[in-house]
Amino acid sequence: MKQNIAALIDQINNEKITVKVFETTMAKLKKDVAKTMQPLYDFVSDQIGKNQLGGAQLVVGEALAIRVETNVVNLPLDEPARIEKFMSDEEEAGVNVYLVAVGEKVNQSGLRIDVVTNADEFHDHLAKYETEMNDWVQAKIDAVEDNTFED
Repeated sequence: MKQNIAALIDQINNEKITVKVFETTMAKLKKDVAKTMQPLYDFVSDQIGKNQLGGAQLVVGEALAIRVETNVVNLPLDEPARIEKFMSDEEEAGVNVYLVAVGEKVNQSGLRIDVVTNADEFHDHLAKYETEMNDWVQAKIDAVEDNTFED
């Protein structure tokens, strides 16, 4: 899956990228990370299947937000100016899936973003990445709860 950079910026600025929001408590998330995160993974995979960018966000009380996003660069979708600046020389780029954690106790910057894989691979082989993604989420839960900052 490829994305035109100018079209991406336009879609973000005009709120044309679908982001589905889920809510839970830390206790429920800790009890079953895989079950809680699965709807987010499935939603993003479905968006990719429709050849659309998308994202899903899990709001975990006030302590943490976990997002699964499609993007062309290792930056949150809610920062179009930075994306545009970083990708200004590119006309088109491949789309990847990223995991994003936001919260004061996630790390010193309050933000962690990591690539999972390219969008097509994510859509075609989602089950292959689920354990890795759930482990990543668990590490962010641990960091928030322990107030440790691991990278």
